[in-house]
Amino acid sequence: MLGVAIALIGSGALVTALQDDARTLAANLVELVSAAAGGLGCLRAARRTRGSARRGWAALAVACWSWGAGQLVWTVYESVLGIPSPYPSAADIGYLVFPVAALVGLVFLAPDASGFAAPRRVLDALMVGCALGVLSWIAVLERIVRSADGSGFALSVSLAYPVADVVLLTVTVLTVAQTRDEPLRWGLLGVGVLAMALSDSAFAYQIGDDTYATGAVAEVGWWAAFALIGAAGLLAGGAVPSAPSARHAARAGLLPYLPLAAAVVVSAGEELQGIPLGRVALGLIVALVFLVLARQYVTVRENQDLVRTVAQREVELHRLAFHDGLTGLANRALFLDRLEHALELAARESRPVSVAFLDLDGFKAVNDSLGHATGDVLLVRVAERLLGAIRVADTLARLGGDEFAVLVEQGDATVVAGSLLRALRAPFRLDGRAVAVSASVGVATVDPGKGPADAAALLHRADVAMYAVKSAGKGGVAVHSPAMTDSPAVRTNGTSGGRDLDRAFVAALDAGEIRAVYQPVVDPVSGHMQALEALARWTHDGVAVGPDTFVPICVRAGLSEQLTALMLEHACGQLNTWNRALGHRRLRVAVNVDPTEFTDTGLPARIAALLTRHDLAPAQLVLEVTEVGMSNRPETMLDVMAGLREAGVRLALDDFGTGYNSLARLSSTPLDTVKIDRFFVADIDHDLRQRRFLIGLFQLTRHLGLRTVAEGVERPGQLRELSRLGCDLVQGHLLARPAPAEEITPLVLAERPLVDPHILRRPG
Repeated sequence: MLGVAIALIGSGALVTALQDDARTLAANLVELVSAAAGGLGCLRAARRTRGSARRGWAALAVACWSWGAGQLVWTVYESVLGIPSPYPSAADIGYLVFPVAALVGLVFLAPDASGFAAPRRVLDALMVGCALGVLSWIAVLERIVRSADGSGFALSVSLAYPVADVVLLTVTVLTVAQTRDEPLRWGLLGVGVLAMALSDSAFAYQIGDDTYATGAVAEVGWWAAFALIGAAGLLAGGAVPSAPSARHAARAGLLPYLPLAAAVVVSAGEELQGIPLGRVALGLIVALVFLVLARQYVTVRENQDLVRTVAQREVELHRLAFHDGLTGLANRALFLDRLEHALELAARESRPVSVAFLDLDGFKAVNDSLGHATGDVLLVRVAERLLGAIRVADTLARLGGDEFAVLVEQGDATVVAGSLLRALRAPFRLDGRAVAVSASVGVATVDPGKGPADAAALLHRADVAMYAVKSAGKGGVAVHSPAMTDSPAVRTNGTSGGRDLDRAFVAALDAGEIRAVYQPVVDPVSGHMQALEALARWTHDGVAVGPDTFVPICVRAGLSEQLTALMLEHACGQLNTWNRALGHRRLRVAVNVDPTEFTDTGLPARIAALLTRHDLAPAQLVLEVTEVGMSNRPETMLDVMAGLREAGVRLALDDFGTGYNSLARLSSTPLDTVKIDRFFVADIDHDLRQRRFLIGLFQLTRHLGLRTVAEGVERPGQLRELSRLGCDLVQGHLLARPAPAEEITPLVLAERPLVDPHILRRPG
C-alpha cells in the first residue's frame, strides 16, 4: 500500500512538472499504466480465488483493461497523431464499459447472504440511488444538460458517465454496508469506485463546458481508482483478514445514510445561496423523503417480526434443548437437571435417589441390516414400551443413540430395572418383520446420609455398572459397587477407572503427552477445507481414553487451564507449519477453551503473545466455548471476549442448543460463529420438523451476522440438506475423521475438495 501511494504521488508530481505536449504524453502514459496495473492486480486475485470470487475479480480486470483500451485510443489521437481526440469516439466505448463490467464484478464478489430482507435491500438501493442522483444532478448533470449545444448523441455520452457511476456507486455503498468480512478490501474497492466517479463527473462536466485538457487535476481520481482496485486485488487470497469489530459493523450500517446526509447538506447549501433546485432535484428529494419513511416503516415491522421470531424460536429451542427430537423423551440436559434437583431434595429429606442406565443389546445389528430409518422407528417403539413400564414419579430419558436412563426417586431401582427388561421381551414388528432386542441395565444409588452427591458422577457409576453387565454376557441388571470402579477388569470407554486413572492423566499432562488430532471443517458447497478443529487425545496403557473420561479428571484436578494452554500451543505450532508449506494464511484452527479462562483479563495478552510467537494472523485462531459454559456468565467474561474480538481473534459458541442460553442472548455476546450440536443435525434428512427448526435458526444467525457450523455430519443426506438450507460450514465423519497432524497434512496441502461432487447431488 505504501508503494502504491508513493507511485501515485510521484506520477502526479511528474505530470505537474511537465508542460504542453510532454505533459499530455506523460498524463496519457500514466493513465495507461495505472489501468494496466489495476487489471493485473485483479487478474492475480482471480487466479488465487475460486467460484464466484474468481468471476468477480476477472470482471474487474476486464473493467480496468477496457478503460485502458479506451485510453489507448485517446493516446493515439493526442500523442501519436497529434490531433485532439474527437468526442464522442471509440475511446468512450472502452471508458463506458468500465462501470458495466465493474458492476458485474461487484455482484459476483458480494456475499450471497447479507442479512438484509428483500424490501430493505430494494429501499436502500432506491434511497442511495436517489441521494446520489441529487448530488450528481446538482454538481454535474444539470450543468451538462443546460450547456449542451452539440448533438443529442454527444449529450447522451456525457450524461452516461455520471449516471453509470451513480448506479455503480449505489451498488458499492450497499455492498460495503452489508458485507461483514474483509473490511479493508471492500474499503479499497469502495474508495476506488468513488474516485472513478468523481473524475468521470469532472470529465463529463469539463467536456460539456469545453474546458477539458489532458493532465488536469481531475484525472488524479482515475489514477487513484486503479491503484486502489489493484491493491484490493493484491489482498485477495492472501492472509486471512482480521474479523471486523462491532464498532466497524455499526459504522458500516450507517454507510447508506451518508449519501442521504450529503444530499441534504448540498441541497440546503444551494437554497441558502439563492440557487433554485429545479424540478428534477425537487422530484428526487420528494422521492427520497418517501423512501426514508418507507425504510423506517419496514425497519419497525422487521424488528417486530424479529422479536416474535426470536420468542418462537426460543420456545422451540427450549423444547428441543431439553427433549429428544426422535422419541420426545427428556434428553441428557433435562435428565441431569432433574437429577440434580432430586439429589438436593434427597440431601435435605434423607431419602435415596437411584439411576438406572439402560443400553440396548443388538441395536447396531438392526441399524446395519435394516437401515437407520428402521433403527429410528425401533428406538421410538422401545421408548414407548419403556415409558409404559415405569411409574408416574420416575423420569425416563434418552441420553443418545440407544442409551436410556431412568431417575428413580421412590422405591427400589432394581425393581424398575426388572420392569424395563420385561417390557422388551416381546419382539417388535417392523415392516412386517419380528425384531428382538434386549438390554443391559446398570443401577447406582445414593443412600441417605452419605453426603452431597454429584449428578454426573451418579450417572457415571450407573454407566459403569451397565458395562459390567455387558462384560458378563448382556441382558441383565447390575448394581454399582466400589469394586467395579477400582477393578481394572471393568472398563468405561475402554479405560480403567478410579484414582489410578486420575494420577496417570495428571502425569501425562505434566509430561506433555496429551496429543492433538485435527478434524477438518468444510464448506458444504465447494467441499474445500476452511478450518480444522484441534481435539485433545490421550492413550493410557495402549487404550484410547475418551474426552468424556479425562476431561472430568482435568476439572477435578484444576488443570483445565494447563490442558487448554497445551492444546493452543500444539494447534498454533502446527498451523504455522501448514502456513509455511501452503504459502498463505487463509487456513484457521479452532481450539476449545475452558469457560473459566474467559474470566481472566490477561487472556487476550497471552493469546496475542502466542500468535506473535507462531507468526499467525489473529483471525486464523478460533476460540470455542461451550454454551453450557456461557450460562450465568459474569460481565468479566463478556469484557474478555470483546477484547479478543477487538484483537481480531474469532470466537465460536460450541454445542449450541445443549445448554440453557436463550436465542435472544446471542445478539449481546461478541461471537463470530455458532456451532450447532449434532443433536439438531442427526435426523435432518428425514425429519421435517428438524429441518424447519434449522431453517429458522439459520435465518436468525444470518440476521445477527453469525456463521454457522453443523457438527456430526455422517450421512450424505445430512450434508445435502445442510448445503441446501445455507449452513456455512460442516464437520463430521462423512467428511473426515479426527486424525494426527501427520495424517491430516496431505489433505491440508492438497487444497482439494473433501466432498465428492456426486455426494451433493440428490439421488434420482
